[in-house]
Amino acid sequence: MRNKRKSTGEKSRRNRRGMIIALLVVMNVYLILSFLLGEMGLLNANTLRKTNLEMHKEVAEMEAENEGLARKINALRTDADTIERLAREELGLVKEGELVYEFFETGRL
Repeated sequence: MRNKRKSTGEKSRRNRRGMIIALLVVMNVYLILSFLLGEMGLLNANTLRKTNLEMHKEVAEMEAENEGLARKINALRTDADTIERLAREELGLVKEGELVYEFFETGRL
């Protein structure tokens, strides 16, 4: 009788060990997949890094554009030559005493 008890006890211990090992394997597989494919996984981190670089480039471009626009605004507020040039180009204004010549295309033969 003793042999039967030992063998059933050993079997149950082996079964528990096997279940614990299987559970550990499943948990490890889950953790590895989460590390690679999860929301904060390695693949997503690379995508986020690329997006971050693109956004930094875009911000730098916008900052450069803003600086240019700020210079134009400053010139329009303070520089008489800039104001005159825009008045001539955009509004077609001329100084007193200047003659304006307009050329029109005629139909081609």
